[in-house]
Amino acid sequence: MMFCSTSALAQVAADEDVSSNAIIVTAKSRKETLQEVPLAITALTSDDLASAQIRDVRDLQKVTPNLSLFAGSGRNDPSAYSLRGLAPNTSDERYQGISVFIDGVALSGQLASLDLENLQRVEVIKGPQSANFGRATYSGAINYVTVDPSGDEVTGFVKARGSLMNSAPEASYYFGGTITAPLVKDALWASVAGSVFQNGAIAKSRDGGAPIGRERTQAVSGTLYFKPDDTFSIKLRGMYQHDRDSVAAQVVEQPREWVQSGIATAPFARGNGSIFPKYLPDPDIDNIGTSGADGYARDRYFASAVVTKMFGDYELSYRGGYVNESRTADAPNAPRASGVGQDKVFGEALANNEVTLRGASLGTFPSYEKFTNTSHQLMLLSPGDKPLRWRVGAYYFWERDDTGFTSFATTANPAGRTRDDRLENRAIFGGLDWDFTQQLTLSLEGRYARERIFAPSCPSCAFYPTTSDYSQVSKDFSPRVTVSYKATPQNMLYALFSKGVKSARAGYVTVGGVTQPVYADPEKLYNYEIGSKNSFFGGALTLNLAAFYDEVKDQQLVSTLERTVSGQTVTVSAVGNVGSSRIVGFEAESNWRVTPQLTLRGSVGYAKQEFTNPNPILISSGSTAGFPVTTNGSVVLDGLTQANVPYWNGFIGGEYQLPEVGGFLPSLRVDGSYRGSYFATLSNTVKVRSAWTVDARLNLTSDLIDLALFGRNILNNQRATGSGLAGATASCMFIERDTATYGTNQQCLYASAPRPPEFGMEATLRF
Repeated sequence: MMFCSTSALAQVAADEDVSSNAIIVTAKSRKETLQEVPLAITALTSDDLASAQIRDVRDLQKVTPNLSLFAGSGRNDPSAYSLRGLAPNTSDERYQGISVFIDGVALSGQLASLDLENLQRVEVIKGPQSANFGRATYSGAINYVTVDPSGDEVTGFVKARGSLMNSAPEASYYFGGTITAPLVKDALWASVAGSVFQNGAIAKSRDGGAPIGRERTQAVSGTLYFKPDDTFSIKLRGMYQHDRDSVAAQVVEQPREWVQSGIATAPFARGNGSIFPKYLPDPDIDNIGTSGADGYARDRYFASAVVTKMFGDYELSYRGGYVNESRTADAPNAPRASGVGQDKVFGEALANNEVTLRGASLGTFPSYEKFTNTSHQLMLLSPGDKPLRWRVGAYYFWERDDTGFTSFATTANPAGRTRDDRLENRAIFGGLDWDFTQQLTLSLEGRYARERIFAPSCPSCAFYPTTSDYSQVSKDFSPRVTVSYKATPQNMLYALFSKGVKSARAGYVTVGGVTQPVYADPEKLYNYEIGSKNSFFGGALTLNLAAFYDEVKDQQLVSTLERTVSGQTVTVSAVGNVGSSRIVGFEAESNWRVTPQLTLRGSVGYAKQEFTNPNPILISSGSTAGFPVTTNGSVVLDGLTQANVPYWNGFIGGEYQLPEVGGFLPSLRVDGSYRGSYFATLSNTVKVRSAWTVDARLNLTSDLIDLALFGRNILNNQRATGSGLAGATASCMFIERDTATYGTNQQCLYASAPRPPEFGMEATLRF
């Protein structure tokens, strides 16, 4: 949807077309109006982000059709970045289908904590973007565009926000600001921003009163912008961010709770009499245990440089970035309280010997990850006002991911390292846009990439010690072909084909006492899309439509299969290319300025993914519950859909500008976002029900001061936001002795809780 609020229309940003109030986007490396780009894009200005209460990447799914972000363990782990129905089936940030960029520079890692308060706009670009944005944009890209400092005076703002939640033990707050100053008149500017905020705990643990669901961040960033004339500019940006989160609001629901809630249950296949509910009950955030876990800590450093030089009408640009992230995690093996009398449901059952404790569910599992990457891109653009336009460039990306579990530390391996993987991507890319006529344009884009995954030997590594280096190379060409036709100056039709590639992956197996790497080839997405972008009534109404058909080949899934390793044919469990899928769907986004005072917005997305592989495969036992019994334990995915990804999502909202009061211009905005039902298990036997989330904001705006009263989730949606990664079940902490009722293969289910209703105030002072 083209979100362009009345306040945004009145405060036209530097990158907006004044005559039409059109948002400018850079999804194809050139500044173009949103309505002129033949791609499905949701673009949000800084005013849109504020009025819609979009505070981090998780909130983007409220207003973006077919975007779904499931964070199983809070913002520490957005384990399913799903766009247009395709989830990555892994929480590993290196293999997500969507990448996040700042000013076109790749920013990897777990990014749910990024502060969106100081942006010019956000672009969510749907469908494979490999041809333009490069690797790890298999199903889409999110580009955060920051403001270029400018002006002859010192300017800035300070913002404060505070809020309370229903029955929550802590408040939430935000304090931040930005100051921009000219250092050399009309040539050099500097900008510094900082913030401290907390999403307060929503509950306390049953086994010690530790905070549950608390998220804290301290961040500082700076920008140096040098532009001595219209032909040359340098933008240097740096950021440091420290996160400290408690144990997340994720529960493990037990069969006894399903029975007590009155939800219909039934025995599931492979359960030996054990039961599953028809649908997942709302998670009880007041029944979480931590086992003394400390939660999560993260430190992130980011630096980028964007250099642009004009040679006549030709533009040569460089974009480079550096990311360093260190993360520690200490989470409970099962988030329940194991002491007698502690758990609300099983505390007394333990004392009465009705249940036993599963030993593997006790305690915590501390881990660490050190993540570093750097990227460099050089691109030459031809003049943008010619009927034949082109671009050509080269790209380099390097990444290291060092992971481990401290409980496996030894004298030779004091950190408990398990993996030390590296990745190198080299690519050349280009694009050609040819206006056959004033109405008809053909676009040809492509990227050829050579990617190498490798790691040095690690004889002391836990789990899979290696005595030799490994390296694997894959080469791929990702094209995009687009034909667009302007039926009128305000109405465009387009059709495109694009290809996306998800990186090859490596795993380890031990054969004959020797650890060997095994590889999964790149996963490929073929996207066929038609769309239409339309403006009516002089731009007062916009309606953007897209329909797509996708085929996924060589889909990567953890499975057990035969591999040839060192000349031997062995059965191993690793990531393999054993899946294939078909996805059909559509998106509709609209913005209607009904009157100068009233603006209505709406969007709807539908994406139905189905596995199409009819061949039996062997997968992790944690994901097989509910599948028909087979003699060798294999499953058939054909006709099933991924877990945690809804078919439908939607958004409807309205903003009304009220008459001026005491020098303030009031406006009232109400938004409702819909998330359709989805499956909690890979066998598609348990569903999570659909839900609406409603937010509201009353804004008072003046030349210098903005005041706001707001409410989030005001109708108290308590539906689970997700279940186990890739549809996996959870190990039950409490094992029922009554096997006649609960069976002998008792399985539990994860349920991640939303934040409860939140009400607060916000004030912004500009200077």
